[in-house]
Amino acid sequence: MKRYILVAIVLFAAFFAIWFMVTKWEEKELEQVNDTSEEREILGLSSGSGSAVSEDESTPQIDTKSDTATGSAVSESAVTLTELEQRSSTYTGYITKGMTEKVLEDASGSLKKSKASDLDLSFESVVSGLGKYIGIESSKEEKNGSYKNVTVTLRYEGNDGASIRYVYDEDSALVGLWFDNTRLAAQAESGSAYDEVPIKIGRTPYVLDGVLTLPLNRIDEKKKPPVVILISDKNDMDMDGTIGRAANKPLRDVAHALATRGVASIRYNKRLFQYPDTARANAGIREYLIKDAGMAIDTAGFRNEIDTDAIYVLAWGESAEYLPAIIEKRIRRIHGVVMVGAKPTKHEVIDYKDEAAALSSDAKYFVSKAKSIHMCFLQGDKDFETPTDNLEKWQSLLTGRVNTTFYTYKALGHYLTMAGEKSDASDYDVKGQVSSYVVSDLANWCVSNMEKEE
Repeated sequence: MKRYILVAIVLFAAFFAIWFMVTKWEEKELEQVNDTSEEREILGLSSGSGSAVSEDESTPQIDTKSDTATGSAVSESAVTLTELEQRSSTYTGYITKGMTEKVLEDASGSLKKSKASDLDLSFESVVSGLGKYIGIESSKEEKNGSYKNVTVTLRYEGNDGASIRYVYDEDSALVGLWFDNTRLAAQAESGSAYDEVPIKIGRTPYVLDGVLTLPLNRIDEKKKPPVVILISDKNDMDMDGTIGRAANKPLRDVAHALATRGVASIRYNKRLFQYPDTARANAGIREYLIKDAGMAIDTAGFRNEIDTDAIYVLAWGESAEYLPAIIEKRIRRIHGVVMVGAKPTKHEVIDYKDEAAALSSDAKYFVSKAKSIHMCFLQGDKDFETPTDNLEKWQSLLTGRVNTTFYTYKALGHYLTMAGEKSDASDYDVKGQVSSYVVSDLANWCVSNMEKEE
């Protein structure tokens, strides 16, 4: 009996404690509601409105003055970066028209003392040989301590580029002016002999911009054109293979010249060019070269405009050394390969953390497994990056192999442009194009291989 009485007392005490806590909580909530209501009344807010503005309030007005360079409204206290971009664009218009003295009228400090004629000469030395001026490509503003920099990028004919950097002090006065060449992302073009279609290569998050160049005049109107997939030399190049201060574009040269001869092509930005920060940190060569090139081959296989039974892969320089690994899983889709300035090497990439990232690329692949695929070698005899003894090694390795063609070109360098006397990296700073007879040989080789098998 005592046990039941004790249980009843405990249950009653628990019930009373719960009732007391709930009552106190409700009182506290009511106090908060009352406090909030009083506060809203003090602020002039009602439960159904967003805000209340007294009748004598008005929107603050900002005093402005007209900027002499742009005619735009500029804050009296400070010029914003957007307005600096506008000023810089106006200055750029003056500079490209040879009216740099107009810019110096607004200059300050030592820049004010500069001669307009000297600045004009400096600008001309940067853009000479770039072709026709197209217009402003972009503007980018950055803060550098107490200074503000605005870089205006200019586009010239053929996707060539230059940049003008304007430096403004803390009072937004122009105190510095710099000219330089720059790399531009290539754009699709069209001409009388070809049409260019923008395409995408790969998958998220590394979708790459590319271009499909289609000949307007086919070799045989009843047939679709063969296609050459162009893989640039270095792993951080754009789709044109832009190289040197002269911004030569060997892949674009090849694409356009092939089109005039009835052959289509695909070229694309390398991953490290389009995504320089994230791609470099998150991937190895299997990802940013092998996989992307493979996806370019896949893309060609699904295009209705081209002959998908006539897909060729051209790889330049460093990329050509990995061509066996690039085509290995897609060998049945490929009709032939072209190597430009290539070394007969063997690469072994070992990744102990990720076995899937490991790869092997061996020149002997073309005599052991890919014995019959069509092969073509293009070699400049003044190629300092890949001397001609490498071609001799290829010839020795491939002795007796069928469907193999070698071309050597006198006086041409690594990018099949005219080489200088020294034949060194300074050649890339001289404006040049891939020699037309090189592309004629390439186009004829592609077409003849198809004709032999018909």
